[in-house]
Amino acid sequence: MFNRQIFNLAQLIESAASRSPNAQFGVDQCYRPLAEALEVAKKLAVRYGSLGLNRGDCIAFIGPTTEHYLICWLGAQMRGLQTALINPYYPEELIREMLADLRPRAALTFDASTLTEEADWLRLDGSRAWQGEIGCTSGERRTVASEALSGTDCDEAEIACFMHTSGTSGRPKFCALSHAYFLRLGRFIADSLGYVKGDVVYAPMPMFHINPLGYGVVAALTANAGVVGAQRFKAEEFWDTVKRINATAVILHATPTKLLLRNATKEQSAGHQVRVAYFAGPDFLDKFDVPLGMSAYGSTEAGGLCHLWLNRVGDDPLAEEGALHYAGRARFDVEAKISDAGEILVRGSSSNTLFSGYLRNGSLDPSVDEDGWFHTGDRGRLDVHGNLVFIERASESIRVNGEYVPIEYVEKRLETALGNTEFAIGARPDPISGQRVVLFVAESEFDTDRLCTEIAALPKLMQPVQIRVIRALPRDTGVNKVQRRRLDDEVVLREIDLSA
Repeated sequence: MFNRQIFNLAQLIESAASRSPNAQFGVDQCYRPLAEALEVAKKLAVRYGSLGLNRGDCIAFIGPTTEHYLICWLGAQMRGLQTALINPYYPEELIREMLADLRPRAALTFDASTLTEEADWLRLDGSRAWQGEIGCTSGERRTVASEALSGTDCDEAEIACFMHTSGTSGRPKFCALSHAYFLRLGRFIADSLGYVKGDVVYAPMPMFHINPLGYGVVAALTANAGVVGAQRFKAEEFWDTVKRINATAVILHATPTKLLLRNATKEQSAGHQVRVAYFAGPDFLDKFDVPLGMSAYGSTEAGGLCHLWLNRVGDDPLAEEGALHYAGRARFDVEAKISDAGEILVRGSSSNTLFSGYLRNGSLDPSVDEDGWFHTGDRGRLDVHGNLVFIERASESIRVNGEYVPIEYVEKRLETALGNTEFAIGARPDPISGQRVVLFVAESEFDTDRLCTEIAALPKLMQPVQIRVIRALPRDTGVNKVQRRRLDDEVVLREIDLSA
């Protein structure tokens, strides 16, 4: 690794707290000095141990990014637990299906109304974690904790975290991420964005994304910098918060960037100290007086981030697909190429650079070909200088406000109302959210009122905003699979607008 004295996240945390004890750590409404946070985390590590959670056990985090979430994560690292970070805004039944795949030893929530039914795992309450307390609401079997800080003994190849994918071809899949994965990623981001001691990194997105955890928390710890998260991104409060916490770097993704460009003013940002912004093109830099921005390409599997390009005020658009789709150069420890079919392939130059595989039936599937290449399922091309231009997700995914919509789950929920009627969900472009869900229904009779009732019961990001009645669904003649990318080419016989 880059520092031979640090092999895991617990050691990284201890090092950062020793070098920058007063660095900010927490969320925008509650942050403390990192050294204080570490002492609380050690108490939580002992508590995890008293509940019978030991090094290598998996604990699922299901909740918004409160200050308690972050301190519980810190304590889990000190105990050497594997943390599975799950989107809390998914329906409870979907979360339960995901947990059945994961088989955690415990599920940690921050709201008593979450997952209230009996389950096979310990149900933990982290709502008082900053007071050094974790409650157990089901299944507690207290034991004597031994080696409370066993996280410092973890090998770099051990799994530190599971993050889930979009679930476009079934339930969301869990990606296994090693300690070395995070250490390499954190160092790469810290170096690329120039984090230094004294910086404050603002990462206002849910921690089940790789951006705030990897690019924000781990990278900041790598540079002995402070880091502040947020439960949810709020465009109307963004610049006020940036100035209040004295942020010098911000971690975003495409949708928040677009929202800020559309809804925030230059006057609102006046007086900020931000010198670098992740996922920001020249238009963002120019409007808000930020000196440096980064556009990039990556995924949880592909090393968190495998290509990047630094943008400066006055730069011209670099590709016809748009500046933010210009991924630029490959990371120094990642190889990349474009297949004959136009798919982006990536490969780590050493072990534990990319993810360790998908969790399938209790074991890890490396999910690479015989030559070690990971097939991203994304389309791209190389420019004349060999830099990557990302074109589109080839997996037929739907992403609303930066969050993936689990297609199989939504369609399963709508089956009740549509019965034997053939249907499929697709997407339409949206200038703010990126995409919105559209329901395509094959020509037949169906109960519109009942269907609308079922749609209204879905989480907002999963709700179709339009029903398009078409003659028949386009299908693959070989396996009869719906070809979602051909849905927009079908003649629309009737439209029902649901956006209101």
